[in-house]
Amino acid sequence: WVDALLSSRNDEYAQIVRYIVENDPSKEKLVRAACDKLKQACLVITLNASQKRTLGELSAIVASEFDHGLAAVRSSGVEEDGADQSYAGMFETRLGVAPSGVERAVRECFASKFDYRVLRYAVGGASAAADLPGVADATASEGARWGGGFALVIMEMVDSAVAGVAFSANPLNSDRDECVVDSSYGLGESVVDGSVTADRFIYDKVHDKLVDEIIGSKKLERRLNMVEGGGVTINVIDDEDRQNACSLSEKWLKELVRLTCIVEKEYGTPMDIEWAYACTDDNEPRLVLLQARPITTLFSIDSDMMTEPGEKRVLYYDFNIASEATTTTPFRHMDMSIYCRVANIIGGMPEIMSWPEDPNMPMFNASTRQYVNLSIFLKYFSTDYCSRESELLDPYLSSLFGSKDCDRNRYRMKKLPKGVNMKNMWWLFRQFPMMKYYKIGKESRKDPERAKEKYLEILNDDMSNLAKLKERGWQRGEGLQKYSDELFRCLMPSATQEMGLIMFVLIGIFRQLDKERREGETEEIRADANSLCGGYEGDELMQINIALYNLANMLEPSIWEQYRHDELHSLANRIQENLDGTLSDLPNDFLSEWKIFMERYGWDGEDQMFISSPRYQDDPVLLLARLRPNVGLKDPALTQKKKASKRRQTMKSHEDRTALKRIANPFGLSRIRKRNLCLEHLMWIRNSPKLHFAAVMGVLRTAILRAEQELIMAGRLDAKNDVFHLDLEEVDKALSDENYDLIKIVGPRKVVFERAIRAKECPLLIDSRCRILRPDPSSQEDVEEGVIVGAAVSPGTATGKVRIMRNPTDQFEQGEILAATVTSPAWTPLFVGASAVILQIGGALQHGALCAREFGKPAVSNIDIHN
Repeated sequence: WVDALLSSRNDEYAQIVRYIVENDPSKEKLVRAACDKLKQACLVITLNASQKRTLGELSAIVASEFDHGLAAVRSSGVEEDGADQSYAGMFETRLGVAPSGVERAVRECFASKFDYRVLRYAVGGASAAADLPGVADATASEGARWGGGFALVIMEMVDSAVAGVAFSANPLNSDRDECVVDSSYGLGESVVDGSVTADRFIYDKVHDKLVDEIIGSKKLERRLNMVEGGGVTINVIDDEDRQNACSLSEKWLKELVRLTCIVEKEYGTPMDIEWAYACTDDNEPRLVLLQARPITTLFSIDSDMMTEPGEKRVLYYDFNIASEATTTTPFRHMDMSIYCRVANIIGGMPEIMSWPEDPNMPMFNASTRQYVNLSIFLKYFSTDYCSRESELLDPYLSSLFGSKDCDRNRYRMKKLPKGVNMKNMWWLFRQFPMMKYYKIGKESRKDPERAKEKYLEILNDDMSNLAKLKERGWQRGEGLQKYSDELFRCLMPSATQEMGLIMFVLIGIFRQLDKERREGETEEIRADANSLCGGYEGDELMQINIALYNLANMLEPSIWEQYRHDELHSLANRIQENLDGTLSDLPNDFLSEWKIFMERYGWDGEDQMFISSPRYQDDPVLLLARLRPNVGLKDPALTQKKKASKRRQTMKSHEDRTALKRIANPFGLSRIRKRNLCLEHLMWIRNSPKLHFAAVMGVLRTAILRAEQELIMAGRLDAKNDVFHLDLEEVDKALSDENYDLIKIVGPRKVVFERAIRAKECPLLIDSRCRILRPDPSSQEDVEEGVIVGAAVSPGTATGKVRIMRNPTDQFEQGEILAATVTSPAWTPLFVGASAVILQIGGALQHGALCAREFGKPAVSNIDIHN
């Protein structure tokens, strides 16, 4: 049927797919109309003799063998029942179909393959038409059929008294030990399409008990029309007692849970089923299984992190979301190994080469994430303590520790795991140069201005050494592992200074300011604290963004207007042709500044601390996507100067007020002046460690890409980026041993990574039965309905369209409100054009809050954007 339909409409279909990929709102009506035209064509496709005969046979079976002589015609995309993608609810279904209506129902269900919603979902993962095999070529039959095949199932229609859906794992929190059942009167279509508020039951499969029950308001029911012609009748339920009565008895619920568990065991994976209690002649409804498909939305952890059903659960914390890497992107194998190396060097422990992979250790590497085993720490610390201490880092994490989900008794480890003891933990603590950092902090507090000068001297030496290593480059015979160690070790002196300053000077000051900002007794105290939390001239992250702004505005707005977001590759080509001398239609000052920017900051990119993440120097389109939101906006340098001026005024005001109270508080003025000197001379260092090591990552990445190209050319690797599923030791071994099988190593790791990248969310706290911990609902009684309350991290008010973004390269328009799980430095250019910022994760010291204050943007965190 697909061939018959598209034999004369191939170009038309390919054009629809292109438009959907381009995601141009101005073409949506055009695309919808084209889709409707294709759907109408489905209703009049000429059937061949075989198809007519088959439909005739099916109609006869419905009439002679199906109860009531009625069928359900259900569509099923070839991809629909996969574990990674589900078209559930997108294709059409026809219920109560009489024998005479089978052909029409089949045609209508088939037509839904070309529905606008279905095609958007099918091509939604592509960023360009070229990503879809064949679609770039409008004459390619395979390309025109992109989106998969199509299947129909004609089933006996069940006259159900009660029906619904059941999940063998909880899709709301991924808990593998909870079954969730949604139920209502009549046919299950009312539950699936949301036309009723169904009853919901959450059932503990392990302990065989009901955990939660929410009775919905069931104001209608769909029932089979038993008269000739079939169809479905919608009955309004006027009886309020019946509307609000429970649709499932305890006996039925337990029977349904048992069936759901059997289906899960049979398939070996959590399942989503549709079920019904069918009416019978003896008025004792019988349970019928209608459909089963894998649940595609569950979050998974590594098998060795899982505990068996009923065993004591372990709680894990993914610390790279709220701090450190500040990303929800999963690690590739090389990302993990190099990131651990960097963390050990920054932490002053360069001799420790790697982290454990055993989930029983306090901190460990999983396949694509890093975790803290919180159950070990909950042995010694209460959840209340954890909630208080994490408030500055991240209010969302704090709310998780304070939630009902985070039950210390449930997760607290009674006995330390084998290999974890106080002796080992004391040894590890001694490796950390805490005393060295403390001494640096102590000396810096005495004379912040001198501390700044000393730090800059050390940093300049380190950067000079790095430049020499960069110029020398990787020597083919020396090994990438050795070269990476040289690169990272050359930053150890400045990293040591940075850690001492941040840990023993800046965090203490910021903790106090954050408390005053949130809990100050008067509006003046809170406003002053907000003023002191921004305007730090010299901040290297702000310097990068000022450079971005300047570069963006060297091109006339008319040039930017020639390119949509998905056409920036054309502008990148145009810039390169101007640099090569092939074209000369761009300003020379822009081209000169472009080259300077690439030389200084070409190492920057999306996930700076991931060696696998592309840099500007690899893909200029990334840079253009960051430049575009800056066009025509207020100069961030002016905003920073204004914020710095306000901060200095507030600092002087504090000194003047404290001087008047010198008799009552003789040491107060000295403390305020020391604090102010630290704010003036040292606070700008806060972003430095990550940026400096990101620059090293850029240099190392260039060497790794050279090695990858050599291995691809030799047939040792299949594709670009495969090298990042190895570690440097494995790459070195491959370069010296041509028999070393890299493809065999890469394959399994690649599968694990690709599964992780498809995950819908990346939880902060998750336990060993995959339960994602959620904060308790807001208890603020004075909040009106529809208002979402979070934690204020930057003051102000704003109005605009909220755009929820997963990546900083996604399309974003000026004036919109930026909403993200968490942001890292790669997101900073978007703050310039945003009217406000909403974060799920991020405290006063996290990147999003810092940048929002620097750019003067209102910002709220602790908003669950997945809810």
